[in-house]
Amino acid sequence: MLTGFDGVGVLIAFVVFTLAATALGPVFGVSLLITLLFRELGRVVAHQLLGHRHTRFRLIPHLSDEPISDRPHRSDGHVLFIALMAPGFCVAPMVLAHLAALVLTPGEPEIADNFRIFAITCGAVNFICLLPFWPLDGGRCVRIAAASIWPAFAPAITVFMASALAAAAFRTGSLALLILAGLGTYSLLRSSASKRHPLDPDTAVVALAAYAFTLAAHFSGGWLLMSLYL
Repeated sequence: MLTGFDGVGVLIAFVVFTLAATALGPVFGVSLLITLLFRELGRVVAHQLLGHRHTRFRLIPHLSDEPISDRPHRSDGHVLFIALMAPGFCVAPMVLAHLAALVLTPGEPEIADNFRIFAITCGAVNFICLLPFWPLDGGRCVRIAAASIWPAFAPAITVFMASALAAAAFRTGSLALLILAGLGTYSLLRSSASKRHPLDPDTAVVALAAYAFTLAAHFSGGWLLMSLYL
């Protein structure tokens, strides 16, 4: 089922594209919208793999009042899987876009640049979403996994990441890093209590390993390259 394709949804999509295109160009604006749609597709696929037969693909992710599925999640593991599937689903198109850029650079440099911009945008957006701050995907993954291994781990890593981002923001004068640091500080005030079935420790270790791999992939394929290009 397709939702979000109404006047408000189209207007929001246009505003997002316009702001992104004004800041970094139209190719970046299109790349940002495609990245958000890939992330939403990952969530839909995750719900279907977990047995949700009736799912919604929202054209405007995160800004729709309707959830992907009306069926509640039975365990914290399901919530973690869905949160990790969104950025995990984007690894393949990011890598393929980088490969296409490498292949096309000698003969079609302009087309190669478009693929490269998409790959960097996809990686950078997903890296930000994987930071261990609530309510980002990374915050959900780390809190759920840490709650079954070491409950104090999630706040500790959040404090470390927020402090590191704040230091980098003051050193480089980056407003974006300062906002992310503020988001991390605010996330410490959020409760991580859950009434769902908890994750067992062995599965939590595997989940944290998958989270770390996905975070590293998007950092190297997106955020690091974006910092070099910009």
